[in-house]
Amino acid sequence: MSIVEKIQSPSLSLENRLSVLMEALTLSEKISLLSTQQSAIPRLGINAYAVGGEAAHGVVDRNGGKATVFPQPIGLSSTWNKPLMHQVGSVIGDEARVFYQLQNEKTGLTLWAPTIDMERDPRWGRTEEAYGEDPYLTGQLSKELIKGMQGDDPFYVKLVAAPKHFYGNNHEKGREDTSNSMDLRNRKEYYLKAFEPAFKEANALSMMTAYNGVNGIPCMQIHEIEEIVRNEWEMDGFIVSDGGALTLNVEEYQYYATFEDALADALKKGIDCFVDRKEIVEEAAKNALDKQLIEPQDMDRAIRRMLKVRFRLGHFDQDPSQNPYHNLPLDVMCSEEHSKLARKATDESIVLLKNDQEFLPLRKNKLEKLAVIGPTANDVFRDWYTGYPPYKVTPLAGIKEYLPDVDISYHDGFDRIVWKPKLSSNHLGVNEENHWVATQDDVSHAALVDEDWGNGWHVFKSVKTNHYLTQMEKAPTFSATKEEIFDWFNREKISVRANDQDLYTLNNWNGYPLTVEQNKVTVNEKDAALFEKKIIENGIQEAVDRAKESDVAIVCVGNHPMINGKETEDRQDIKLADYQQRLVQAVYQANPNMVLVVFGSYPFAINWEQDHIPAIIYSSHGSQELGHSLAATIFGGNNPSGKLSMTWYRDADLLPDITDYDIRKGKRTYQYADANILYPFGHGLSYGTVTYQDVHINKNVISENEKISISVTLKNQSDFNRLEVVQVYADVTGGYYPRANKQLVAFEKVLLLPDQEKQITLSMDTDQLKVFDVRTNQFVLEQGMVHFHIGQSSEQFVFTSAPVTIKGEVITRRSLEQLTSAENYDDYEHITLTKGEMERPCVTADQQGWILFRNVQYQSKAKLKVRVKGENGQLSVYANDRKNSPVTTQKIAANQWTDQIIDWHVQNSEPSDIILEIKQLSIQSIQLMEG
Repeated sequence: MSIVEKIQSPSLSLENRLSVLMEALTLSEKISLLSTQQSAIPRLGINAYAVGGEAAHGVVDRNGGKATVFPQPIGLSSTWNKPLMHQVGSVIGDEARVFYQLQNEKTGLTLWAPTIDMERDPRWGRTEEAYGEDPYLTGQLSKELIKGMQGDDPFYVKLVAAPKHFYGNNHEKGREDTSNSMDLRNRKEYYLKAFEPAFKEANALSMMTAYNGVNGIPCMQIHEIEEIVRNEWEMDGFIVSDGGALTLNVEEYQYYATFEDALADALKKGIDCFVDRKEIVEEAAKNALDKQLIEPQDMDRAIRRMLKVRFRLGHFDQDPSQNPYHNLPLDVMCSEEHSKLARKATDESIVLLKNDQEFLPLRKNKLEKLAVIGPTANDVFRDWYTGYPPYKVTPLAGIKEYLPDVDISYHDGFDRIVWKPKLSSNHLGVNEENHWVATQDDVSHAALVDEDWGNGWHVFKSVKTNHYLTQMEKAPTFSATKEEIFDWFNREKISVRANDQDLYTLNNWNGYPLTVEQNKVTVNEKDAALFEKKIIENGIQEAVDRAKESDVAIVCVGNHPMINGKETEDRQDIKLADYQQRLVQAVYQANPNMVLVVFGSYPFAINWEQDHIPAIIYSSHGSQELGHSLAATIFGGNNPSGKLSMTWYRDADLLPDITDYDIRKGKRTYQYADANILYPFGHGLSYGTVTYQDVHINKNVISENEKISISVTLKNQSDFNRLEVVQVYADVTGGYYPRANKQLVAFEKVLLLPDQEKQITLSMDTDQLKVFDVRTNQFVLEQGMVHFHIGQSSEQFVFTSAPVTIKGEVITRRSLEQLTSAENYDDYEHITLTKGEMERPCVTADQQGWILFRNVQYQSKAKLKVRVKGENGQLSVYANDRKNSPVTTQKIAANQWTDQIIDWHVQNSEPSDIILEIKQLSIQSIQLMEG
């Protein structure tokens, strides 16, 4: 066989083919494979291929090709349905295969999904992209999605999933140039735990790192890539950086001064493929080789990992007959079967938040006139990671289709307005060329729909053209030519600010003021014109009039995924837009027979609404079947079964700063929050009643490596089909380490027919009850007690077990005789973790902070060695309580790491807490030595 024949022969082993290819590649050819734009190598039969693409809730073709669109991931997480997630993943994989064929096999099989970042804060702009606030729920749902995407063939892979963004990526401002401080227990028990099933159980063959840093090191260069993902989780694929991260590492983060330094370090730390401009990546690789920053084997390792996966995709097979995913029929894309699955996923994603006195479902035979109102009632908004659906059913269209004989009126609730410059007799209008200009034409022809989305952001749609005003890409003027608000830069956004004289200033999408020059509305960096606003149709009044005339009003509110709260932009608060709150309250006053529907990318604080409105529904955006599912839910064709995957808070007042990643001290997520909860994690109502009976736990004592099973009998006591989500929470007490208030350890979604009784068994293992032990740097099963709670949410339990004994490790004290990293503290205040010696985390305090080591066993006379760094630092050491006098206080003047030796002569026969209080100082490690 020739070299090419060996590379292309499926009859040879993967390792044989891979070795032949690696040996045949020249150095320059290897360099050409380091970026996502991988070059063709014709002499070896290798075609050009572009790594990457999006598939968060369906394949995304940026050129407008159609694909099935499911609910946003935050909506998919509300299904709590593992088999359904597997089916959704399989459909995405099938459509990716067709997309790959339509792209002449040049891209489409290595897509960047799912997003597994933990949603510890509802203000995060990218909340729509992930699976909620719990690592177990996120891990189980994303695992099944990945399995479906990649397929079940033992060799060939349908689609390569790339879980992202590894890790600790959960706020937008500063994401490209700052580091997030995360201590050991938060990292191990929360942020990393969510990613683990994707690799250990689903065998994901790719991964994307995050922009941000963790404890002082950018994520494309952290040790965890090799130490955890590859070595501990045994990931057997290739890892990519986030888009443009190589450039950002140098230009924004300024972690390295040159691209070759940044690339060399990332390559050694485990990045195999760089998502950046091809010429930058390849020049950096050449320079890194020339400067001996890397060796050829560093590059070989990365290229080998990438090519190994491409072999499994079937990229190099001369005879593709063995590949079950080769050349799928084109009509698989957007098939009727896929649409039915999108409908099922959307049905199950909808969450019924409130239903007073069984207000829902509405009886359509009792309705004569219905009002459908609100800014989200007649559209299906796309987010940046939504593809182009073959069709989309808006809420209004779905309701009209469901109620063909009912008189339905509609209004979006927005005002129709005209702007007028204060110093001009003209008003602003759209001319024949669709430009926004000063004119004396009929005011009615100048009317704009004033879409007020909150926090001062508006978009304006011309009534005349039915298109949005948008700033021209290469000019500072505006035209009414945009059909949809959708772009990375949303030039349709205009900030509106009022002054005390009922005059307004308008600023464009990036903050520059608007004025009128030569009769055209234009952006001027210096001069801000004042504008008068004339309301020619009051949207709230129009909505009220329709509500008054109707039997029931359905009011649809929420966010626009491209305007408030999105990638690059966190939310300022968690309320509905002020305008929407006024609309909701006005309609309710006009007609209290009202259903509120919240379409959102994230949770909202809807306190007044919860107190007043009889029925409230939540749905994410995105699905092509949105309107059908909503209508069926409201009118009884779909029994809602969705459960919240995030806590909905009453306000953001008790939430710490969004850059605070400690969920324990910040009391965030259902695990630690004990106040301010509007709707708890796991909440979601259904029609009818299910009872829980005959609960049995197979253990009253639990030991290491044992399985725990809980059986329960469910009875559907209604005439509705019911999908019931059974949730099991563990509450562990009596150990050395403080634990979460409760922790999800099992869940199952069960179909119950009317009056059906069914026994189910949920299982878990003792690993789910373990805690990360900072003394030994490993998870341990600690002796204590556990109560198991079975519930319909994290707050609504229908059964709580008697205490079950955990027969595990007894932890009472710790030793510092071995050199101990400072980050292995038991408690802290006002410190951050940054990069220390050997690129390991160190503890830093600019102002006064402290770390504590609990119950330390020591000799009566000992020396404490503390490794420190700080040119003008101060170190105070206390025993047991900072209210006592310090054992010592020392000034530190060391611009390099140095050992500070402290006499530890504490007259106490019992173990003591050792507290290190620091100011303008960093601590790397601590050790107690014989005195």
